[in-house]
Parts: sequence; structure tokens; C-alpha cells
Amino acid sequence: MKRKVWIVVALGVVGLAYSAWQAVSAWFEPVSEVPWTIQVDPTSGDWHSDDSLDLDLVKRALELRGWKALPGLYIFSGAETGGDVARRIASGERQTVRVVLPAHRDVGVIAASLAKDMWIDSTVADAILRPDSMWWQIRPNTYEFYWEASGLQVQQRLLRESADWWNAERLAQAAAWGLQPHEVVTLASIVQEETSQLIEAKTVAGLYLNRVRRGMKLQADPTLKFALGDWDRRRLLDQDLLVESPHNTYLHVGIPPSPIRIPESAYVDAVLQAETHDYLYMCARADQSGRHAFARSYAEHLRNARAYHNMLDRNEIYR
Repeated sequence: MKRKVWIVVALGVVGLAYSAWQAVSAWFEPVSEVPWTIQVDPTSGDWHSDDSLDLDLVKRALELRGWKALPGLYIFSGAETGGDVARRIASGERQTVRVVLPAHRDVGVIAASLAKDMWIDSTVADAILRPDSMWWQIRPNTYEFYWEASGLQVQQRLLRESADWWNAERLAQAAAWGLQPHEVVTLASIVQEETSQLIEAKTVAGLYLNRVRRGMKLQADPTLKFALGDWDRRRLLDQDLLVESPHNTYLHVGIPPSPIRIPESAYVDAVLQAETHDYLYMCARADQSGRHAFARSYAEHLRNARAYHNMLDRNEIYR
């Protein structure tokens, strides 16, 4: 009986010794010979990595020191030991990811850009970016975020970027036109939809500012397309002018309450640096160049508009 007890004790000692040896050897053993990554989920704490990676070795190295893995994206060269990896994961020496947030009509596309390379879900990102109070503060740019950044952290980063961009000089330029920053961005969104030719953006901006100062309706076709939810229309009809929307500048005087797209920063600067002239009307040129014919009087504008509509008729473009 005593012999059996000693055998059990001996086996237990051997097992403990083997476990200790495994933990210690994990500290010094190379994890991989090729570059690899680990993603530690900030909510569940689950680990995701390359299929070929032995995560148990890394976890044993952490257990040896009683450490916990911190959330984030960790990128390794392939030469690290279990101890090296454990130290980095426990101290949070994680990587950032580069995310391009584009100028776009659809905030969902911008949310998808965040979700593509980050832990954040696209629906969460969309909910953060979609409110009017946030939309005008999204500045298209290339950002660096931590992979595990929360929706609140993303929002705060974008707000800081917007606040930095709106420096004293730009704020003074906006004030000189009698505009708040969100009004400048909203007007820039209309200007960019009105013309893809950046060379004439300052002219278009000056025209709209002339109408604002005179208390005239902007009568900007892109705001109608936004209100109708149809960006593909090339020809707007009389009944389209009646769509009820705060963004319908054929019904409402002044600058709409929020942007109709996320504009490029160059167009925001174009509004701040708008040309001074006396144009009040504009119409797409009949030569289909993408440029505009500008007019000071309504009679002149009607001639330009007639030429454009004749071109649409010739090409059988009715919508």
C-alpha cells in the first residue's frame, strides 16, 4: 500500500516538474520563425492569430509571470521568444493601424473604412458618425488608430482633428463671411457636388455667398438630389422642386442645417477663400465639359439654361 502511495506522489511530482519545465521553456522558446500577429479582443479577451501559431506557448509564458494580455493588435517579426511576446502583450506595446477616411456622399462608406481594419463594428461606427453634429466635423484624411479603439475613442480623435484643422486663421476667414464653421462645411459640401472642377470652386462659393448675403434662396440642384435620395438624376423636373426637406434650397432660404456629403478639405478652403464677384446665377455648360456658365442677371442665366436643356433634349436625357 505504501509503495502505491509513493508511486502516486512520485508521479505527481514528475507532473508538476514537467508543468514547471513547460512554463519555463515557453519563456525562452521561439514562438515562430516567420512574421505573425495576435489580436486580443477588448470585449471578450479572445485571441485571434495566424493559424500556424502556437498560442499555448505564449499563454504559458504569461502564466509563468502571472500576467494578463491587454487588448490590441500585436505584430511580431518572428524572432521573438515566448517571454518577449508575453512582455509586450502584458505591457500593451501594441500597433496602430492606418485608416483612410474618404470624402464621400455616404457616411456608411466612411464607417466601413473604419471597420475594415479595426475591431470596431461598422454599425457602431455608422451610429457615431451619422449625427449632423458629428458629420460636419469628419475631416477626410489618413488616420492612425489603435486597432481596439472604441467608438468613443474614434469620435474623440476625429473631433480633435477637426478642432486642430479649424485654426485661428480659418476661424477668422469664416467670421469674415459671417459664417460658423459648420455652415462653411455645409456650403463646401454643396460646392463640391455642384462642381468637380476645383479650379472653379472659389467662383461657385462666391456665387452662393452672394445669394446668402442678399437673402436669396441658394436654389442648388445637389440639395434637391440629396433631399430626393437620388444622386443619379441629370435632369430635375418642376415637381422635384417641391420635395419637403430642410435641405431643399428651392423652398428654404439660407444654408441648409447640415452637409449633404463629407467634402474634401480643399473645398472647405475654397469657401473660406471664395472669389469676390457679382455673379448670382450658374448653369452647367452645354458643351458637357463639367464647367459652368456664370451670369449676373436672370435674363443671361435663362439663355445659358436654355442652351443646356437643348443639349439634354438632343441627347434624350429626360431624368
